[in-house]
Amino acid sequence: MNLPTITHNGLSFINLSKPTEAQLRALNKNFGFSLLNLEDYLYKTQIPKIELYKEYSLLVLDIPYIQQTSKTKEPTNKPLTNTLTSQIPFPAIPRVPRKRINIGEVDFFIGKDYLVVLHDEKTSQIDELFEMCKITSKYREDVMGKGSVFLLYRIVDILIDSSFAYVDAVTNAIDSIDRQLEEKSSADVIEDISVTRRNIVVFETMIKPALPIFADLEKGKYAPLNGEMALYWSNILDHVQKIWDRLDDNKELIEGISRSYESLLTVRTNEIIRVLTAFTAILLPLTLVASLYGMNVHLPFADIPGAFYLLTSLMILIAVAMVIYFRIKNWF
Repeated sequence: MNLPTITHNGLSFINLSKPTEAQLRALNKNFGFSLLNLEDYLYKTQIPKIELYKEYSLLVLDIPYIQQTSKTKEPTNKPLTNTLTSQIPFPAIPRVPRKRINIGEVDFFIGKDYLVVLHDEKTSQIDELFEMCKITSKYREDVMGKGSVFLLYRIVDILIDSSFAYVDAVTNAIDSIDRQLEEKSSADVIEDISVTRRNIVVFETMIKPALPIFADLEKGKYAPLNGEMALYWSNILDHVQKIWDRLDDNKELIEGISRSYESLLTVRTNEIIRVLTAFTAILLPLTLVASLYGMNVHLPFADIPGAFYLLTSLMILIAVAMVIYFRIKNWF
């Protein structure tokens, strides 16, 4: 089985985007990876974790993505400067209203002289890095020149840094909702608030389990992945913590906006009910008079000349008097 591989200074970088069952069986045969781990990836049943085995280590991470559709304009990749190497292109986040952030999974199998990455088409950052390493020796040396654990760090760093774009998208959505509270229809604003709150919760489910993982890496809990890498993992932990803090701030903002909008809807509803109640109160005595004189019985003033105009004037006077009374009481 031919697996996409780049080799540099004895280190093999194997990148499997949307791997097939045949490729997973080849990994089991060639590297001795546990079939349970491979099946877990295939059926997406894992949570973020680190597991240490005799011959390799396994790191599972969740990453955010936005599902592309035929109506979604393809974003243009733009380079963002990374900490230790040259510019790595990160995919731009499509600014499509009410797009839902989803969870993608990336599995890293780390050995002494290899790194195997399993992911799907939702993680184009890894494919970009792989292609750049394939094209030039400079990128191969920058990314792969310090061993498999450093290569793991470089990929994780790119994935975490690119997640900031999704945090920015959530923040921009909240700002847009805040500005348009009084402009858009209630149904539109409610849907925007609902999608934004859901995106924050989904994002938090990805970031929360990553915090203890990188905290343990910073503390040196996993010997095969530590050594001189503690400072680097501290950098990743700092970025993950910043994402968590911003999500927490955004969660408070959207909750506050949601409560404010609910209060605004209540005020608007009360205003409508007040107006309708005033109209009902004004029309009620008029309807009563009209109903009484519409019955086939003898009533006062019914037989005098001009009774119609007299009763009409009386009804108008009643309506005017009630309007004036409501205005004095500031009910209308």
